[in-house]
Amino acid sequence: MRRVASTIAIAGVALMAPAAFAAPGDACELLTQTQVSAALGIPTDAGSPIARPTACQWMGKGKFATLTVTQPRGGKSPVEQFNAGKKGMLGVTAEPVGGVGDDAYYVYFSGTTRAGLGLVVKKGSAAFEVRVYGFDLDKAKPVAKTLAQDAAGKL
Repeated sequence: MRRVASTIAIAGVALMAPAAFAAPGDACELLTQTQVSAALGIPTDAGSPIARPTACQWMGKGKFATLTVTQPRGGKSPVEQFNAGKKGMLGVTAEPVGGVGDDAYYVYFSGTTRAGLGLVVKKGSAAFEVRVYGFDLDKAKPVAKTLAQDAAGKL
């Protein structure tokens, strides 16, 4: 009887495992055009998929934002990829940030003051990155954080 119970428990965990790695839905549904326009401070177009359904972009005049939902890759879950990214890479700064999801960090090219800034977020078993372009680094951080908080609220 114990053997049957443990077999059923193991089978149940195995069946649930793929769901733990599932995308939280269409990336374009995690942010609205209104939210992105307000955060960027300019009118933007509606989100358009750039790698359906895992990535979406919102374009405005001189500024834009993207959101990419992390997918399992190379045998690593989104959370494992998030944790690996926290260690940074040569020439890339990974800076911790609080108040977004369960854990989060900014990523940007070290030594630059105006380039795309990413904010990578972990919430539960999901992870995603918001990137903003067209801002100086110090102004990009609160914009990315606002968008990441909005997206995390839908997970």
